[in-house]
Amino acid sequence: MLSDKALPKTVKQLHALCQELQSALAETEKRVAEKQATIDALQEQLTLLRSKRYQRQSEQLKTLQGQLFDEAELEQAIRETEAALAKIETEATPQESTRPRKTPKRKPLPDHLKRVDIIIDVSAEDKQMMGEDWEVIGHEVCEQLAVQQRQYYVKRYCRVKYVRKEAADHPDSGIKVAPRPSVMLPKSLGDASLLADVIASKFVDALSFYRKDKILKREGIDIGYSTLCDWPIQLTQRLESLKRLLYEQLQHSDLWHLDETTLQVLGEPNRKNETKSYLWAIRSGPPDQPVILFHYDPRRNYEALDQWLSPYVKGFQGVIVSDEHKPYNTLAKNYNNIKAHGGCWAHLRRKFSDAAKGRRHASEAHKILLMIAVLYKQDDALKHLSGQAKIEARHKKVKPYLLQIKRTLDQYATVFVKQGLMNKAIRYARNNWPKFTAFLDHPELPLDNNPIERTIRPFTVGRRNWLFSGSPRGAAASAFLYSLIETAKANGWEPKAYLQTLFERYPSANNDEQRRALLPMFLKNSQ
Repeated sequence: MLSDKALPKTVKQLHALCQELQSALAETEKRVAEKQATIDALQEQLTLLRSKRYQRQSEQLKTLQGQLFDEAELEQAIRETEAALAKIETEATPQESTRPRKTPKRKPLPDHLKRVDIIIDVSAEDKQMMGEDWEVIGHEVCEQLAVQQRQYYVKRYCRVKYVRKEAADHPDSGIKVAPRPSVMLPKSLGDASLLADVIASKFVDALSFYRKDKILKREGIDIGYSTLCDWPIQLTQRLESLKRLLYEQLQHSDLWHLDETTLQVLGEPNRKNETKSYLWAIRSGPPDQPVILFHYDPRRNYEALDQWLSPYVKGFQGVIVSDEHKPYNTLAKNYNNIKAHGGCWAHLRRKFSDAAKGRRHASEAHKILLMIAVLYKQDDALKHLSGQAKIEARHKKVKPYLLQIKRTLDQYATVFVKQGLMNKAIRYARNNWPKFTAFLDHPELPLDNNPIERTIRPFTVGRRNWLFSGSPRGAAASAFLYSLIETAKANGWEPKAYLQTLFERYPSANNDEQRRALLPMFLKNSQ
């Protein structure tokens, strides 16, 4: 309240006071709006975090359906998009609507498993009552899968020794012993089969060396935790030539998938143990002979990426696909032989999925998710094409729909608060739009980076169990062994079987030609 002395005496003073109050009111409203925007953004984050913590994690559209509000205009747009999606699905598989639904069937047990027959006959009393009028004509067979506990055994290499019968004064007297066998780790207790089992337990089954040591001790075998930890480092040193040959395969491709994930490493120089390091990943090679490589580095900057890939990127003539991490952009700019840099629509879709989960009004986010789903269906219908035919088809069928998505993003660009998840998703899409549309002119470019993300997933699952690498040397060894295992899996190998085959044959490989034949893409799989 203004005191009587502060009341304006003239019209001019009254006018000035009104302006001052209006200015103060506008400033107050501005601060209230900013605080409300902050509250809305924080509420989005809280809702999203609760969703990630307590709800099913899925980017499927049906999981977001319940969050929609009945907004007539948006509902109409969603129905139109759903109709377009249904139309594409019908055109791609017209027979599905009339095809009868198949009854689920139990998969048969693998033929390579040993069969143990257990004959079950009628009782002696029944057989006596049947008399001599009955004869056996066959068996009713049913199968169940059984397991026998693994059995450890010891290989004894008995090297034959010879001595001359009459060795007196003979120049070649003495004892002659058969040569030592060629083994993967000389002077080690581990046979190729045990080495493969230990490595597969950690890098395939995500079992820490501590737990593996406990399992061995239950069998009365005390190899030692430190020895198990040292085996990956010894194997990596032994396989250095194979690693070089594996990296040579990077240039035999016109497409690189790039990504990275975090890794905690103990004992890094001048760094705290809590500091995060990184595992870089690349997927390359021909489609039928893929190669997957991991690389450990404490840094996540361009210098780390360039130092890793510079020996191989100079001879690369193709395209790359990645997320928005800046070092990948710099890599594409610095090397003119990289023809194009594609973005990842799966990353973009994930951002709108988070916005749909974390916002109170999710209709706009859901609409864009449906539009992205239609885009995937449109491009998937062209997967049988290649080269110029695919480029022309993408421009004719996919490009118009991309323009529609872009118009929708532009329309929503100024609607949402800057701190909100929806605004961040829209800004991410618009800022990286050239990368999201690069696939139109490059038939080898896919829509997303999912192939490399799938290969990183086993590492992230294992990381939850073994938590960290004990040293930089151990982290580098882990990166290489993950490379071997994921490359073997991508080329159709059961990883433990490949490791055992490699460890058995590698000691006898004497040159690069013989070692190259042991790479997963060239080694014949007899499974």
